[in-house]
Amino acid sequence: MAFEDKMNQLKKSMNSSSLTNEDPAPRISKSYTLKQNIANELAMRAKEKELTASRYLEQLLKKEFNL
Repeated sequence: MAFEDKMNQLKKSMNSSSLTNEDPAPRISKSYTLKQNIANELAMRAKEKELTASRYLEQLLKKEFNL
């Protein structure tokens, strides 16, 4: 009986966690090509802030679009 109780408890906790994450933000899988000098500058600035180039670019875009 203890095993069944534990299984029911686990099922309830699994169901409730999936409901909270039901609608995640959409992600865009799109590839863009940057000019070499822009890509190098982006990588250099990202490294200064200890970020990846994509995360740094994301911050710049959020700032530009006021998000």
